[in-house]
Amino acid sequence: MADTQDAPDAQVTHPLNAEELEPGLLYAVLTYRGELASWNWAFFVPNPAVSPIGTSGTMFHIVDNDSVGMWKFEVESSNIIASPLVVAILRLADVTFLGGYEDVVGKDSLLPMFRTVAIPTQVSNEFSSRTWFLEAICVLHDCGVVQCDDAWLLEREIRRCAFTAMDKYLDNKGSTAIGWTAYRVEHCS
Repeated sequence: MADTQDAPDAQVTHPLNAEELEPGLLYAVLTYRGELASWNWAFFVPNPAVSPIGTSGTMFHIVDNDSVGMWKFEVESSNIIASPLVVAILRLADVTFLGGYEDVVGKDSLLPMFRTVAIPTQVSNEFSSRTWFLEAICVLHDCGVVQCDDAWLLEREIRRCAFTAMDKYLDNKGSTAIGWTAYRVEHCS
């Protein structure tokens, strides 16, 4: 018999079909770092002018500089649905109230909010793309872009989805099949 306590979460964070990615939404994207439980965390806004949704868009994330433990913020154009490293894509919030795609990813909307998240200038073992992402969620919440009352619960939900998605990712690694799984999260809107 199935555990009935898992049923509500399973319905809310059910996997989505690739066709269910939508324009006007902010997504979390977790990419494989070579270890089972280690991912790079990023934000993604799909470009609605390019079909299918997710083949073009803007990624906001931090990356290791040339030296380990030194990070920098980057904004780049990305095709997340064809990336061989994407493990999980998680629907976070509707951002259409910020304007059209160019407005949302432009210099006067999400970008200044992401730039307010502090990045250590010294090597730090405590800092990661995950900690940056969670701090950015708090900034987006404070600015009214997302509703996330508990970043810790959101982190747990995203990690649970990523662990579940790893099975499919590892099964499809090296093949032409889609290796990622998309979800709708409960703890952010």
